[in-house]
Amino acid sequence: MARLGSLLGKGRSVRPSLLPLLDLRSAALTLRSGHGLAPTGSGSVCFVAEGRPGAGTDAEIVAGLAGDTVRRNVVIHDAHGRTIVRCWRENGDLGWLLDDLADVNESLAQAGFATWLLHTTVDFAELRDMRHPRLTMVYRRERGTFYPYAPLGTRGRDRATELKIRSSLTRIVPMEPDIGRWHPV
Repeated sequence: MARLGSLLGKGRSVRPSLLPLLDLRSAALTLRSGHGLAPTGSGSVCFVAEGRPGAGTDAEIVAGLAGDTVRRNVVIHDAHGRTIVRCWRENGDLGWLLDDLADVNESLAQAGFATWLLHTTVDFAELRDMRHPRLTMVYRRERGTFYPYAPLGTRGRDRATELKIRSSLTRIVPMEPDIGRWHPV
């Protein structure tokens, strides 16, 4: 049956998983050695709060309390109606950051907000200027894939860098095959 579905152009649906997000540890080694980029220790979980009255507030409380019990996440809203949970770790500790991001995702999913989750991001910067991210790896949970986002300030995106990063990470983490789905964060 799976073969028939693939012949008809119907792919197998991907069950949302956070395992590929944790695999970003391996990708970080390639980003450092091949592109001079290191994790900044900053990342986010983005979701859209819709549905029953007060549910957005409930989701924000769950997200804000997830992760490290010493350091609380920052919950903000953007101009597009999305809620963004910012997590960070000093010294660019990617392992702990990924654990925190996975915990925020899982806490929201277990509280009944799984369908609201949009994406999770992890920021990378050049070693000489860690304050200004040059690359954001975006993980789309519902598809189980990543795509690189390399901003060029107000001028748009550095597509050449995004394609180079994609090429170097294809065998390490699942990359989004349809580059038309690569939306700005």
